[in-house]
Amino acid sequence: MLGVVMARTVNHVTSVVPDADDVMASAHDLVLLWDRAEDWVTPRIPPLQVRVLTVLEQHGSMNLTQLARAVRTIPSSASRLCDRLEAAGLVERETSVGSRREITLRLTVEGRHRLDSFARIRREDFASVLEEMSVPARRALLKGLTAFSEATAHNREPRNREA
Repeated sequence: MLGVVMARTVNHVTSVVPDADDVMASAHDLVLLWDRAEDWVTPRIPPLQVRVLTVLEQHGSMNLTQLARAVRTIPSSASRLCDRLEAAGLVERETSVGSRREITLRLTVEGRHRLDSFARIRREDFASVLEEMSVPARRALLKGLTAFSEATAHNREPRNREA
């Protein structure tokens, strides 16, 4: 029930988390629906590789260090990811104009096509679910998600947390 303050015990530490558990439970199906598109586009691409493609789509082109930082991994791991994506024809590497030592990464036409396929499937899946909802419920969902997105704008970077 949204609005109720719940006390949770995690590793014998009690904390008060207003609404977080309820929001997480409610968002679960939305996240599953979002991720399901990756199951239908063939050949399948692991989620981290989809994230690399999405970052490259958002930024146009970038060097390996920038990409590694954007997907929160180390450059050698990002390089291996790009090796796989390049072998699949989804990403291409070019020597930078400014420095022969720097490699620039960008999506290929096939990489863009694959992301377009994900977007099309997601749009169809979301439309199918939204058709089952009343107009006021859809408006409330959009209003809540918009407010959530605005609230996360200042909190997009992960916090350092001890395990």
